[in-house]
Amino acid sequence: MKEIHYTDFKGIDGLIAEMLENDKVLQRAMKRSNLYKFWSKVVGKPFDEKSKPYGMIGANTMIIACENSAVVQELTLRKKQLIKKYAPYVKPLKIDLKDFVFDVKKWTV
Repeated sequence: MKEIHYTDFKGIDGLIAEMLENDKVLQRAMKRSNLYKFWSKVVGKPFDEKSKPYGMIGANTMIIACENSAVVQELTLRKKQLIKKYAPYVKPLKIDLKDFVFDVKKWTV
């Protein structure tokens, strides 16, 4: 008769938690991904369709791809308001968002 050995299976949640705990690059990527998801809530309509997060410069400057220069101008004028609106979202993620860079060249459809 074959002997059966049982192992302590952590489940998918346990495996993901273990991966996140040990990998700093993955932690940073997950935080930034979550940060980008809130852009449409922060910027509101109609700018959520004409701009989107593109990346980060360092730890506290977000690059925003914009459809055209008019969107860049309008969002630049609202930069302080956007940073304030982002505050409730960045605090739990422990990200110190201080600035936005708006760029037309990064826009892709």
